[in-house]
Amino acid sequence: MTYMFLKHCAFALLLATVLVSCSNIGEQAPSFEFQTLDGSKVSSESLKGKIVVVNVWATWCHTCISELPDLNRLYAKYQGDTSIVFLAFSDEDEATVKAGLQRFPFNYPQIVNADGYTKKIQTRLVKTYPQNLILDEDLTIIYEVSDGSNDIFTTLDTKIQELTQQSTTE
Repeated sequence: MTYMFLKHCAFALLLATVLVSCSNIGEQAPSFEFQTLDGSKVSSESLKGKIVVVNVWATWCHTCISELPDLNRLYAKYQGDTSIVFLAFSDEDEATVKAGLQRFPFNYPQIVNADGYTKKIQTRLVKTYPQNLILDEDLTIIYEVSDGSNDIFTTLDTKIQELTQQSTTE
């Protein structure tokens, strides 16, 4: 084998390792304490024992906006279930998010100015929008999708149902 071939193989292996290592699945979500736009306090400590569905979005993100109807429908489906919590994180400021919510209603509890936290949970080398995560009762990240899935309702609902079924059989 030539030196150049080995060099390319080593680079490909390094690149693959970096790309695979970007997943947070199986990791504990970083601790946090925030106040939502409606004034409620939420912390990682208060969410232990619950399934947490997280969305990272931005008002300028077309893909984020296009999935809002499905996310609102998912939120409505589980709204009465106190064992499941939905949270939306935005890096944008309060005024920007409030203006965006006037144009594009998003029913999840909203956390703004969250850039520091969203950087900790990003699952790609570059932060992508939208990002959806599901955390289990121990606040371990068990699922993530950052590709703007065409049917985000079914994608997330399937995982939530799997988790709730596991909880009832344990």
